Amino acid sequence: MIFTDILVLLAAYVIGSFPTAWLAGKAFGGKDYDIREHGSGNVGAANATRNLGWKAGIITFLFDSFKGFAVIFWLPALISAQSMGFETARVLLSVLVLIGHSYPVFIRFRGGKGVATTAGIIMAFRWEVGLVCMAVFIIAVLISRQSGIGSICATIFFPLSNLFMLYVLDIPISPQMLWFSIALPFFILFTHRENIRKILQGTNQKDF
Repeated sequence: MIFTDILVLLAAYVIGSFPTAWLAGKAFGGKDYDIREHGSGNVGAANATRNLGWKAGIITFLFDSFKGFAVIFWLPALISAQSMGFETARVLLSVLVLIGHSYPVFIRFRGGKGVATTAGIIMAFRWEVGLVCMAVFIIAVLISRQSGIGSICATIFFPLSNLFMLYVLDIPISPQMLWFSIALPFFILFTHRENIRKILQGTNQKDF
């Protein structure tokens, strides 16, 4: 792996580390406002919406989604073909931008749960699957009134949609993308472990 490849991989983590919700807290709540001290303490769109309003939540979601989309759409072409294949590069960059979002270097590694960034990644991988996952998210949220449940359901449909396209519609999908889509829900389940505990206890906060 050449030095420029290492810089590209590092850039994916740094881009993921951009703390949109934390900055939205400063913009909408004041310079002393820290989103990590409010609500769930999560640096993400859902917590920004609950504590700062829909405008802050939408801005956070769009910026966090764009982080994932931009990294997967543009950065793989900068990785040397001698280092790894294009699909392998996309998966590795996806992992790094998600780690950056959840453990951002700029705010002492206390970040978000990766949902919006995951949405951007899925749209960059395959927009048709992204639309399916988005529809599942909306339906699940409307039924449960909990964004956490919607996020988990949508992420689970990522590998299910890929498997359907591969084995039913006979649309080719790279093995790297398929295995990444299978592993991704486990990461989202991990970041939502506290939500899952509250859901099982019946104490999780409704979003509306």
